[in-house]
Amino acid sequence: MTSLRALLDGVFEELRLHEGYARRWGARLDAGPSDATLAYTDFLLRVAWSEPVGHVLAAMTPCMRLYAHLGHELSADADPAGPYHEWVEAYADPEFHALADRMGALLDEHDDGSDVVASHYRTAMRRELAFFDQAAVTG
Repeated sequence: MTSLRALLDGVFEELRLHEGYARRWGARLDAGPSDATLAYTDFLLRVAWSEPVGHVLAAMTPCMRLYAHLGHELSADADPAGPYHEWVEAYADPEFHALADRMGALLDEHDDGSDVVASHYRTAMRRELAFFDQAAVTG
């Protein structure tokens, strides 16, 4: 429970970070989610509501690992004056990496070896890809 609480605290910190961006950039957060975002959040909510913790962790871990990886990779060349510097620094932060590692360790502990765990992990990866692909379509 302590580990899950730390992960939840991380989610709330991430939400505060994004609210700060929205305020500074004049972005609206009430516009509603895109189709890709909605597909991902619906998947996460369905799994979290009705399945065992190992399945939930399998659905959530790819996001954490991806963002930790992106933060690490982008931090070497990040422009400190750039508009995304704070985002890169947040995900490159060793504390965020520790959360991602903790989630991965929890997944390992709770992996029941079922095909469902692997399927949820793959689905989450596909949802992440769709989330980033939408920027190419709409951007």
